[in-house]
Amino acid sequence: MLGNYKMPDFGGVMNRSVPEIDHSFFDKYKEVNRLIIIGNGFDLAHGLKTSFKDFIEDYSKKILNELKKNNKYEDELISIICHVIHHDLKINLDTLDEFEIYKKFINIINRDRVSINYKSEFLKSIILSIEKKSWVDIELVFFDLLRIASKSNDSKEIEKVNKELEILKNKLKSYLQEEVKRYNIDPFQKLLNQFTQKISRIETMPNTVEKDISPNTICILNFNYTQIALEYSKKINGFPIMYIPIHGELDGDDITIQGLVFGYGDELDKDYIEFENMNNDALFEHIKSFKYLHFDNYRKLLEFINSDPFQVHIYGHSCGLSDRTMLNTIFENQNCISIKNFYYSNNGNDDYEQKTYAIARHFKSKSDLRAKVVNKTKCEPMVQPKDEK
Repeated sequence: MLGNYKMPDFGGVMNRSVPEIDHSFFDKYKEVNRLIIIGNGFDLAHGLKTSFKDFIEDYSKKILNELKKNNKYEDELISIICHVIHHDLKINLDTLDEFEIYKKFINIINRDRVSINYKSEFLKSIILSIEKKSWVDIELVFFDLLRIASKSNDSKEIEKVNKELEILKNKLKSYLQEEVKRYNIDPFQKLLNQFTQKISRIETMPNTVEKDISPNTICILNFNYTQIALEYSKKINGFPIMYIPIHGELDGDDITIQGLVFGYGDELDKDYIEFENMNNDALFEHIKSFKYLHFDNYRKLLEFINSDPFQVHIYGHSCGLSDRTMLNTIFENQNCISIKNFYYSNNGNDDYEQKTYAIARHFKSKSDLRAKVVNKTKCEPMVQPKDEK
C-alpha cells in the first residue's frame, strides 16, 4: 500500500528557505535613551537623613529639648505642657539615636500629667502613622484629610489642611537645608557605572532592541529636593545629559527657580475626579500637576519621553501613589521599552517584589507591565555608597 502512496504537492513550499528577518524593523530602536528616576532612597544611600521620618525624629528632638528647659513647648501645630519633670527628660538626648529620641517623645506625650493639644490633625495623623509603621507617606496622609474635608465641602477645613501642609513643608525645607550642609557628596564611581551601563536586548520588550547598546541620551529625573543627583549628572562623561529637578529645589524662590513641589499627584484617584466636579479651587492648592505648570520641567520630561524609545532606571524611588499621574505617563508611554529597578538589598533581604507591586499600580495595561518590567534575575541592587566607602 505504501508503495503506491504519493506525497502531496505543496507547490515547493517544503524546499523554500526560511525568510530572513527584515532588520529595518529595528531601525526605530537603534538609538534608545535612558530615563533615570531618582527618589529619596538615593539620598539615603549616601548617608543623608532626608526622609520625612528623619525630619519628624529631628522635630521630636527639638520638642524634647524645649521640654527639658521649660516643661512646655508650643508652635503652630502642637502645644505640650509637662506638669511634672519626667525621668525621660533628664537624660542627654545627644547620646541617643534619632529613633530612640522619637520613642522617648511618644512615651512622654502618652504619660499622665502631660497635656498635649494637637492644633493640627495633619501632624497628629503623621505622628500616629510613624508610631505604628515606622514610616509614613505624608502626601497620602494629606490627601486623606483633604478627601474627608471635601465630603462636606467644608471650605474652612480644606483651607486648614492646606495651611498645615504649607507649615510642614516650610519646616521640612529648613531641616533639609541644614542637613545638606553636613555633607560633601563626591559621586561614587560604581553608581555612575550603573547609570551608564549598556541596555541589554533581553531587558527590553520583544522585537525592540536587536543587540545590546549604550544609551544615546541620559535624562536624570530628580524627585528629591536636594542636588545630589545633579552632582552625578556633572560626572557622567561620553553621553548627552539632561537634568530635571521635577519637584523643585531647596533654594527655589518660585520666581526664577521652582521651589518645593509638595502635595498629591494621583489624578486617577476617584476622589480627585470628584474634586473636579466641586466648585472649590482650594482643593487643588497642593495638587502637583498645577505646580508643574509654573515652570517648564514637566514639559521637558514630556519632550524627552515622546522623542525616542527609552529605558527607565529606578534608584531609590518608592513609586508611591502620590506620583501616580507622572509615573503612569512615563511607564505606559509607547516609547518606554524597559523598566529596570535597582532595588534595595540588605543582609539577604530586598524590596524588589514590593517595588514591583508599587510599579504595577501605575499600569492600566498589565500585559504592558509584564513586557516592560525587567525580571529580578536581570536586575541588581543599587550601589550604597555609604556602605562601601
